[in-house]
Amino acid sequence: MKAKDSLYASIPEAQPLEGIPTTQNTMPSGEVVENKPLMIESKIVIKWDDIRSCNLEALAEQVDAMADERLAIVMPHFFSVFQKTCDAAGTGADAHGMPFSFELYLAGLEKIELQFDRDGQPILPTLVVHPTMAKQLASLPPPTEKQQRAYSDLIERKRREFNARRRYRKLH
Repeated sequence: MKAKDSLYASIPEAQPLEGIPTTQNTMPSGEVVENKPLMIESKIVIKWDDIRSCNLEALAEQVDAMADERLAIVMPHFFSVFQKTCDAAGTGADAHGMPFSFELYLAGLEKIELQFDRDGQPILPTLVVHPTMAKQLASLPPPTEKQQRAYSDLIERKRREFNARRRYRKLH
């Protein structure tokens, strides 16, 4: 599954637990986002002839098909939970069918807290998009001077907010 989907591969593996709990996160809005366990079953059918002839290609095909089946279940669930969490946190956005633009990107950055590294450079979120959207993003023209200025102003404001949060954090 990791070899077939780079986003799935980037998700840290959870520590083994006894049982599979339902997780609940209470958002600042007070809304509770619940994530119920996802049950996945996979079957592999290996033919005796393939076993006798040590046909590893047949086994590889089965494993490959199983990865496709599992990804078709896991990734929509992942995006559903992610969307519910973003909506509850107030960081979700709906472009209402508008094509992606630099202004929509800035509007998205506006909704989130940014972190900055030791050199004061922003640690920007990873943008995860459908392959069709990736092509649209690649074809966007470079930002105009006005757009670049709006981006710089937003980053500077987010940097001040970040520094203000750091000044007031409590050390335990």
